[in-house]
Amino acid sequence: MRRFMDVSNFYTQLDHLYDTEGADVAGYLQNHLRLARSQRDEIGIATITNELGSVLRIRGELNESEALYHETLSILKNRNATDKQISIILINLGDVYVAMGRFQLAVNTFNQAETLLADDDKYERSAVYNNRSSAYRGLGDFFEARKNLQKAEELLENIPNAREELAVNTINLAQILMDQGRLQEANNIVTKALLIYKTLNNGNDIHRPNALATAGKINYLMGNYKVAACFYERAANSLFKKLGESKTVESLRQEAKRIKQLADKVEKEKFHIQN
Repeated sequence: MRRFMDVSNFYTQLDHLYDTEGADVAGYLQNHLRLARSQRDEIGIATITNELGSVLRIRGELNESEALYHETLSILKNRNATDKQISIILINLGDVYVAMGRFQLAVNTFNQAETLLADDDKYERSAVYNNRSSAYRGLGDFFEARKNLQKAEELLENIPNAREELAVNTINLAQILMDQGRLQEANNIVTKALLIYKTLNNGNDIHRPNALATAGKINYLMGNYKVAACFYERAANSLFKKLGESKTVESLRQEAKRIKQLADKVEKEKFHIQN
């Protein structure tokens, strides 16, 4: 079977696009996927479907993302891929199930991924724990959510250059505290995380929009409506610059608009009361 794609060059170009404001990352991946399919290049297809699955998940195209990951898994299994390679795709698929709200299926998928990893696969194990915490959070099991976060943090603290992953861990903790109603603690933590994101990838890290949206929701629950709307607007703009227009960007914009209208309504009511 002829292999057309230079994987190293593919990732070099992809990394450049991720660092370029307004670049059409999804279009780049979709074009390469069409070419890989036309060449019946299974390695190329598996590589691209995995990357495109992540982009579509963030953009809110969840059914399409799930289908791509299943395709990736099918190819890898047929090619006798390593357990670690399969585990990485299962972790990504579990993230899709979390985004879908299918939390128990996500937990089961992360559990399956964990069984395929060796003890020294610390980075991948940290991803399982970090992401599984979000699934347990969705189930309302905050004890298991916190326990998984702690496991992830312990591994990440011993992995060089893991600041991005530790920042994700911090945001996950803020979200748990938010759900528990511990809003001031959550706000303090998310503020620290946002300072970290300013220094990651020149402030253009792919996880920064989620951090901004989390800050928006926390401030909304605290009644800081103008601040919340600002955070949601920043989250939408940050994601738009990273991946272009998407369902997620539109959802963030609509939430910013809704909260801004609420802030204006509260201000008017205060004015009428004072007068």
